[in-house]
Amino acid sequence: MSLFFFLLISFDIYIGMPKKAFIYKNYVLPADFLEMKNFIENNKVHMTERVVSSIEYALEKKLSFIEVFSFKNSDFVITLPLENFKENLENVYNYYIETEQYELCSRVKSVETKLINVLNKKTAHEKKQTIKTKQSWIR
Repeated sequence: MSLFFFLLISFDIYIGMPKKAFIYKNYVLPADFLEMKNFIENNKVHMTERVVSSIEYALEKKLSFIEVFSFKNSDFVITLPLENFKENLENVYNYYIETEQYELCSRVKSVETKLINVLNKKTAHEKKQTIKTKQSWIR
């Protein structure tokens, strides 16, 4: 039991924003391959929830990517860029369906809806920018 306690130690990443600093707890994974394999087998649901939480946090803070995991005693991190959020949410959702963890599916769909809204706003803004650019060329 104490082995897992040490594996779950995390550190804070401070993301500076005007007048505020938000604390995001990074999830630390074991660096050793065998430890990692066992850790994933024992914590898969917790890790998938971490992916969903990370994506939700990135959407709330309007981040273009998010650090999801880091490795113990290493500078390596696993990040997710905005363009991979949807695919990861779909993978998590499919995993929950396959493992019959239906109670977790609604949260994934809720975050996916937030993502779609963010992407739609971004697309609408890009269209407006394109129209403005075309209009400036015409003048």
